[in-house]
Amino acid sequence: MTYSKALVLITGANQGIGFATARQLASSDKFHVLVGARTASKAEAAVQQLQSDAVDKSALTPITIDVTDDASIAAAAQAVSEQFGHLDILINNAGIGQVPDAPVREQYRQIFDVNVFGVAVVINALLPLLQASEYTDRRIVNVTSGLGQISMAGKKDYAFNARAWFAPDYRSSKAALNMITAAFSLKLADEKIAVIAAAPGFCRTNFTGGQGKKEARDGASVIVRAATEESPEELSGTFIADEGFGLGW
Repeated sequence: MTYSKALVLITGANQGIGFATARQLASSDKFHVLVGARTASKAEAAVQQLQSDAVDKSALTPITIDVTDDASIAAAAQAVSEQFGHLDILINNAGIGQVPDAPVREQYRQIFDVNVFGVAVVINALLPLLQASEYTDRRIVNVTSGLGQISMAGKKDYAFNARAWFAPDYRSSKAALNMITAAFSLKLADEKIAVIAAAPGFCRTNFTGGQGKKEARDGASVIVRAATEESPEELSGTFIADEGFGLGW
């Protein structure tokens, strides 16, 4: 089959900001969205929900991808390769914020496994498919957080500093993700694959226990902008957010 729409894969797209991102892309009629989730049933259920809003209901494909499982990631890459032969845009959205009631080492291990190691392995597995794409605006978007900015954590009298929001495990995972973004933005520059960090902000989702200043759709719009709008050359290697933190990495 021939696919004329840009092909986008989103990890963790079955709920929250990932789901809202998939909804916005699917409703634009410009993208074929690979809806990633840890299990086939979750991915398929998300696609069924999204099809009510999609302009082209056939432009949604469920894909099983558990970012903590290398075999799952490899199988997802193989499935994309066999069905499509390429990938145009990758959005690394899957993430976790806390591991309640676990020993400290286990808290860090699980959070880094998803937020850092998972992203690194997914990029490594899917990069050949991005390199195989003839799309003129290939991008990798890593969903980060302002909490990962060292300058924000240490800024006195700031609402989201580390005194108000301690979370050193989550903060450090997103700081590591920002470094992955910066490094890959330079590594892939000559291949014209933009690598961008996008911070959706404090959104009301299950991830935040329903707390936040924004709706999931508002946070998703930041990710969509990073994935599809503005100049990829200018955005690559940068951190974008509606809040305009301006505090550096």
